[in-house]
Amino acid sequence: MERLENQRNLEKPLCERLAQGPYPSHVRELQQSGFPLQMLEDGLRLNQTQWGTGGYISVPPLLAGVTVIGSNRPELTPEITCLRLLGVPGGYLSSDLMRGLADLADRYGHGYLRWTTAGSIEFGVRREEMLEAVAAANELGMDVGSTGDDLRGISSCPGSYRCDLALVNAPDVAYALGRATVDDQQYPGMPNKVKTAVSGCPNDCARAQMQKDHAFVGVFRGVPVVDQPMMDRWLHETESSASSGATGRVGLDYLVRNCPGSAIERSGDSVVIDPDSCRHCMLCINRCPAIRPGGERGVAWVVGGKYGHRGANGPMVGFVLAPFIPAVPPDYLEVVEIHKRFLDLYADYGRRKERVGDMLVRLGMRTVLELMELEPDATVLREPAHRMFVVWPGMGLVGQP
Repeated sequence: MERLENQRNLEKPLCERLAQGPYPSHVRELQQSGFPLQMLEDGLRLNQTQWGTGGYISVPPLLAGVTVIGSNRPELTPEITCLRLLGVPGGYLSSDLMRGLADLADRYGHGYLRWTTAGSIEFGVRREEMLEAVAAANELGMDVGSTGDDLRGISSCPGSYRCDLALVNAPDVAYALGRATVDDQQYPGMPNKVKTAVSGCPNDCARAQMQKDHAFVGVFRGVPVVDQPMMDRWLHETESSASSGATGRVGLDYLVRNCPGSAIERSGDSVVIDPDSCRHCMLCINRCPAIRPGGERGVAWVVGGKYGHRGANGPMVGFVLAPFIPAVPPDYLEVVEIHKRFLDLYADYGRRKERVGDMLVRLGMRTVLELMELEPDATVLREPAHRMFVVWPGMGLVGQP
């Protein structure tokens, strides 16, 4: 009987099978919208998308903010045009705004919303109603942009609104950057797209250094600070966990053994951190609640990261052009100013369809620093990386010398 039931399930449409079960299903959501579900069904059966190449189009007077998804099956559905709204830094949306966006999607589009990986919001809109939908979005306090060869919407991690490790208020920094460059997000004028993100600390939960042309990452000066009363409580808790048979225990010896810069030495029931060897990697801070960031807070500016394989250099991790920029609220003027100066430089020196990282390699860091009128900082070149490492909970340091 069970085998027969399994056979019946296998004969059901794939989308119907994906909609089963208690877990939230994208198919169940799409079934309640105007999305052409047969395109998904055929794509799953053939293991090949039924959607064609897309792109960005201009719907005057909108120069940016409209995307197109082409269709390889015009008998099922024509192309879909989508409106892209600039995202809210940190991803914080009120329930009232969510209801307003849902009403927009129901009134002008196909009845669904989609969040991009960069935090922008897209929903399908009939082309003839595009301008009316934009006006309605403006009434909600939202605006369009972030398509084509322009500055894309600026994203961030939740920062100090949620995370106790945040060294700067990442959504606030992203908001200041976005407010100062909204024209660049709405009027394509760059050699290629430019992505910017803000991470509150070197843990970089926003993946800014790997994924974005501009990453502003919260950093601190000085050595981490040890709270000895908290350290005593933490050591007591770890010893209690070990005596109960718990695995993956982290103690002082773990911190000493796994510090990438060998900056930590044990001193009785505490640690001493060497300021010259500390790499500010956050490992000890992440693993021990008694060790917190110390000193002055600001952001490091990392330029040129990208995931894409296109370009002369393929995927890249960014270059550190400024290891420390003061991040002074509420306007973060120094961060905003250096970002805008580089956008101007890129517009002048970048080649057609050349990403920021490829331009940096072509011109060289020395030339870029001179054009930006920045003094080279020896701290970013003091010691080349000599060991790649990954820390797995309870497994110590895994790497190659």
